[in-house]
Amino acid sequence: MAIRFYLHNKATAGMHPIYMEVRWARHPAAEPGTSPAVRLGIRATVLKKYWTKKQRVSTQDEGRCLTINRRLGKLEKTATTLLDDAEAAGQRVSAEQMREALLIVLGQAEASEPTPAPAEPAAPAVATIAQVAQEWKTFYRAKYSPNYLRKADPIVSHWEAFRPGTTLQQLLPDPKTRRSDLVEQWCEYLVEEAPNRSTGEQGLESNSIGRYVGGLRQLLKFAGLPCEWLTDEYTYEVEIEPLLFEEVMALYDTPLPPGHISQARDVFVFNCFTGPRYGNLKALQPADVVLEQGSHILEYVQFKGRRKKTKVRVAMDPVAVEIWQRYEGQLPVFSNQKMNDYIKEAAQLAGIDRPVLQVRQRGPHRIERRGPLWQFITCHLARHTFATLLLDGDADLGQVQNSLGHSGINTTRRYAKSREQKRHVATLSAFDKLRASHTEGSSVRRAPVNDSKRW
Repeated sequence: MAIRFYLHNKATAGMHPIYMEVRWARHPAAEPGTSPAVRLGIRATVLKKYWTKKQRVSTQDEGRCLTINRRLGKLEKTATTLLDDAEAAGQRVSAEQMREALLIVLGQAEASEPTPAPAEPAAPAVATIAQVAQEWKTFYRAKYSPNYLRKADPIVSHWEAFRPGTTLQQLLPDPKTRRSDLVEQWCEYLVEEAPNRSTGEQGLESNSIGRYVGGLRQLLKFAGLPCEWLTDEYTYEVEIEPLLFEEVMALYDTPLPPGHISQARDVFVFNCFTGPRYGNLKALQPADVVLEQGSHILEYVQFKGRRKKTKVRVAMDPVAVEIWQRYEGQLPVFSNQKMNDYIKEAAQLAGIDRPVLQVRQRGPHRIERRGPLWQFITCHLARHTFATLLLDGDADLGQVQNSLGHSGINTTRRYAKSREQKRHVATLSAFDKLRASHTEGSSVRRAPVNDSKRW
């Protein structure tokens, strides 16, 4: 089956009618020996400069792109569903049936060959945030991973909980102040009242709110609405305490009962020596480790949201090789939440109880939490540990960047936090050098006191 949308050559006042063509000669729902096809106008026009290679209207055509793209999506879904349902039922779909189904979507009473004369553009419907988010997910489903597309879901759920049925147009700022009272009220709700599923309490952390503000900005841009006014004033850099090499080895050497906990421990330790993100870790296959000049090399394509792909190659330490070979390249990677739970339990059994202070921000509230390190261990901490261990072993920042698959060095710098012990040694060493070069003659002397002025 082939579905395409295209512009008719004839235009009126620069506006080209948009046409749709459906062909399904090789589809099981087609009559054998026939080449069924349907071509019809979708009753919408657009300037040629706003028509993209993805066969959609660009967001630069403000006020019209969302309505037209929604119609294109409905037509595409209708054609696909009709053929798939017919295939499942063992039936055939004729060109007349296809045309009738598409005309129903367009609101036309009868099938007729459309003329190239442009129709008046329909008034744009006012879509809710939930509807725009669904359109965004549908439009980008071929570009981004399902996990990346799901980032719109909490934005929708929090808006529906705060004010159901809100539209993006209602969020636009006051022209004078360039601020939106409604968005600010929503952010206050997120800080003070929104349920936090991680802690079971009310109020989200500032970094979560920052992500939602960024996602809301994307939806505004997708809908062709102004978005520059919406800025993230919540995101901050979190201090993460990675494991020491001795702690990684203690975790690796601790005898654990066979089962999920020991398996999660092995995967975590492997990750401490190789550093891939959770998504890449879960996708690793036996063929991803190659042998070059006696060394085992882990190679994979680093991806994040399918936006940018970078090939990463990491030489494997004997510990990582042993774990990889033990599982024959099929690492038992559980869900992220289960991995976090199992690793905490394994780290507790291994006695990784170094005291740690964790500082979080929730709006204006500073939240401090003290406890043993095992309480703060997560699956992603292994990636931070890997980067820090490389720096502890005197690898330079560029080498760490390549091993992590970062496109920019500034991203790697967030992992380059020096160890507290190293900072203490550097501080004491600096003063020792100053003390060694200090002489009595170089001291600043006080001016002599004139006793005659005393009274």
